[in-house]
Amino acid sequence: MVMGPLLLVFLLGVGLIPPTLAQGYQEFLSKHHDANPRGRDDRYCETMMRRRGLTSPCKDTNTFVHGSSNNIRAICEDTNGEPYGIGTSKVVMALQKTHSLLLLVLLTLLGLGLVQPSYGQSYMYQRFLRQHVDPAGRGGSDSYCNLMMQRRKMTSYQCKYFNTFIHEDIWKIQSICSTTSIQCKNGKMNCHEGVVKVTDCRETGSSRAPNCRYRATASMRRVVIACEGNPEVPVHFDK
Repeated sequence: MVMGPLLLVFLLGVGLIPPTLAQGYQEFLSKHHDANPRGRDDRYCETMMRRRGLTSPCKDTNTFVHGSSNNIRAICEDTNGEPYGIGTSKVVMALQKTHSLLLLVLLTLLGLGLVQPSYGQSYMYQRFLRQHVDPAGRGGSDSYCNLMMQRRKMTSYQCKYFNTFIHEDIWKIQSICSTTSIQCKNGKMNCHEGVVKVTDCRETGSSRAPNCRYRATASMRRVVIACEGNPEVPVHFDK
């Protein structure tokens, strides 16, 4: 049975999942800690995501925390410098910390759709996110398509002729998987449809990889996606 993201946030907030100072802690620092950032622009993100090994495949969203690692650890400690959740008194104390910074940050990210469901680690799901999901993107312009198609690795060897970017958070996209099943183009019955904001990128027909050029069309339209898993997550953009 998969632990839901809200339950995980609750357990973190009350201290029932103690922090690890070994491999898990080092992995957290590797993915999320940068004490002295040099810039906070697109180039910074591209460099850091590549340097920290988060681009094979491309991780859709990641947050870097700036500042001392001691300040980060302090979120998980009581006034005596001990981890929450050790002994009954510590649990009581931890229950009083449910509005701690960690909980607030995680709930905020969940509300914005920036934290993905824990069950979305399959290759097909990650590929769907990379190729089709851009929640914060404005889209609608040729330059947007040219940049995003290159950034999302769809022009490296040949120009992908047509691709759609969905400008909705992953929770809304995933909710499409709970609608009535319809037939996919391949004949399977695991497709679902919904109306979302999109940018369609169509190759001009005269460009060559890796310098592919696209024409953009922005709209609010019906899309069909294939879903798999339990619970179901989107794995393929059908049309």
